[in-house]
Amino acid sequence: MNVMIDTNVILDDSLNRLPLAADAKIIMNMITDGRLNGYVTANSVADIFYLTDKRLGVVIARKAIRSLLLNLTVISIGGQECIDALELPIDDFEDALVVVCAENAKLDYIISNDKGFLSQDISVPIICPSDFLAKYER
Repeated sequence: MNVMIDTNVILDDSLNRLPLAADAKIIMNMITDGRLNGYVTANSVADIFYLTDKRLGVVIARKAIRSLLLNLTVISIGGQECIDALELPIDDFEDALVVVCAENAKLDYIISNDKGFLSQDISVPIICPSDFLAKYER
């Protein structure tokens, strides 16, 4: 199964943001051990580095990004993806970019803890980590 991991889920795991960290860790472990194919947008990688550096320092941020790059497929964002994101009826531009990238890559799900994002009605189902695990954890 191919899933887009939203920035907030990765940060829940890497920054141990309770109470959401437990489910995020399970999902990231499912990717690491090959039960899921995980994807992330290139702009999310930059955001994750910035926020991790700000909270835990540059050494840990670099280590976290290296781990992500070993385990997740990074989807590039170019001008066309930005244009396509602007055309979506989604106010949050970063969320719209995630949707465009997930659609283009034909992913099965977007996993997110963003309540506003979860309520969007789009072609790729958006699901929170706990609901995803209830359906698919093996």
